[in-house]
Amino acid sequence: MGQVLDIVPNHMSLGKENRFWWDVLENGTSSRYASFFDIDWQPQEERLRDKVLVPILGDQYGRVLQTGGIKVVRRGVKFQVECSGQSLPVSPQSLPVILARAAEYAKSDTLSFLAASFGRLPAPEYVDRRTILARHRDKVVLFTLLDRLCAEEPAILDAMDRAMADLNENLDALDDFLNQQNYRLAYWKTADQQLSYRRFFDVNTLIGLRVEREYVFEETHALVLDWLRRGVLDGVRVDHPDGLRDPKEYFKRLRQRAPDAWVIGEKILEPGEFLREDWPIEGTSGYDFLNVAAGVLVAPEGMMELSTVYADFTGQPTDFSAIAHEKKINVSQEALGSDVNRLTSIFVEICEANRDERDYTRAEVRRAIREVAACFAIYRTYVVPEREEITEEDREYITQAAECAKEKRQDIDGGSSTFFEMC
Repeated sequence: MGQVLDIVPNHMSLGKENRFWWDVLENGTSSRYASFFDIDWQPQEERLRDKVLVPILGDQYGRVLQTGGIKVVRRGVKFQVECSGQSLPVSPQSLPVILARAAEYAKSDTLSFLAASFGRLPAPEYVDRRTILARHRDKVVLFTLLDRLCAEEPAILDAMDRAMADLNENLDALDDFLNQQNYRLAYWKTADQQLSYRRFFDVNTLIGLRVEREYVFEETHALVLDWLRRGVLDGVRVDHPDGLRDPKEYFKRLRQRAPDAWVIGEKILEPGEFLREDWPIEGTSGYDFLNVAAGVLVAPEGMMELSTVYADFTGQPTDFSAIAHEKKINVSQEALGSDVNRLTSIFVEICEANRDERDYTRAEVRRAIREVAACFAIYRTYVVPEREEITEEDREYITQAAECAKEKRQDIDGGSSTFFEMC
């Protein structure tokens, strides 16, 4: 008997146990792992730039703060923000707020020096790898020195607790401290429209990975590849490959690293759609076969009877294609609203660079994106701009969706759908 592991390369679960994510929350764009996740660090709203939206509050931020629902706590020589039953790290650059006050209470020049040193840590962008690694080294050294100081002078911890208590009791100071973090605490309802990272559908706690970057692939697949190499595993079932930026490239990379592995992809095929022949895998996980096999157990005439019952009970139309189209629009407006907003920002920039399209407003672009997306007959296409790769099959699907959108929404300028098709 062989062993096949179900793996999920598209996304990761958020939480304190995820050291990559914890590092991003602590260090923002200066994190060693900032480029691992599909985060928009420069969204349209300026207040969210260089921050990660963390929509975990049970009410409006100000109300939760006012009622004492957000506090700073100490864990050893480090501090954390606690709210809604969760813990979040504190940015090293914000530590002088606490440590400088603690140095005054303890009359410690050494602690004052460490407070200033944390504040002077650089803030490089994630593309500046050398400076980021140097910053991480300096941060570790500073925390090591702080830990040593507290061990040698226990009164320092009392001074830190006193300074922390002062901060928690002053709402204005606490608010300012929270605004210095690399994340923005928010009411959970803001996620549908303002979330700045790609997630698995509308699950806020599953963040999208940039696994198309080779170093991300290597880091996140090290254990699985080791198991495949040693024969602990015979193969893998790749969950949701359609969430990946470039599924074919991912499967090629996986095949190169595990040439003898049995690899299948969890791919839902629409009627008339076939698995791409150039994917180096053994096939799908079998949903398409299951649909055929299950037909043996289902009486086709029962569909008519169920449709009649549905129509009589709801008084609604029973045309599946019309219902499906309507629900797709609803999902893109609500559950996937933040994703549509990010796409809208990209297309607005593209339009602005083209004099024939620059007058399309953000609202028009948003409506056109929703309509075109709802008109697609399949889950996704596999266009790869970096390789200038597009199949005739994909061209047909895109053209069909654009024409469908023009027909269904004649109130939307048809040129916008055509422009999206060309993009």
